[in-house]
Amino acid sequence: MTSFVLRPARAEDIPVLGIIERAADERYRQTRHAAFLDGETIPLEAAQRAVAAGRITVAEVDGEVVGWLLVARVGAELCLGQVSVLPSHGRRGIGTALLRDLIEHARAAGERTLVLNTQSDVAWNMPWYARHGFVVVPEERWSAEMRAVAEAQGAMGIDWNFRVHMRLTLA
Repeated sequence: MTSFVLRPARAEDIPVLGIIERAADERYRQTRHAAFLDGETIPLEAAQRAVAAGRITVAEVDGEVVGWLLVARVGAELCLGQVSVLPSHGRRGIGTALLRDLIEHARAAGERTLVLNTQSDVAWNMPWYARHGFVVVPEERWSAEMRAVAEAQGAMGIDWNFRVHMRLTLA
């Protein structure tokens, strides 16, 4: 297993976040979701705000940032917004460590749930989250905020025929 350190992101980490995200998104090239390879990444201003608020955690190997996780809110619920790991460091437990770290901190902070949205038809998405206890939220149980997320993503061209909201109950 790779030796790595998880820590809060710093301003100097921001330039590598997009590089890591683009590299990680290359996996979509072999799926029906190749449109995700449009080159868009976390906007600079959003990254700056998230870093300042302590909402991005990075994974570092030998002083190099190789992965990151973004957390936000969807209404009253904590929301996992992004997990990206460089493919050269993939399948070594870094993404899992980032996710588990978020879950531990959320529980310690008294959060009741953690939500996310992901592709339902991509082998490394929904099944990975399910292995960590997340369950699909049926559309009839979506909150107004979840509906708003789906509508906004749909307007950006993300096909919700292949996307789901998932929730992990923490308390």
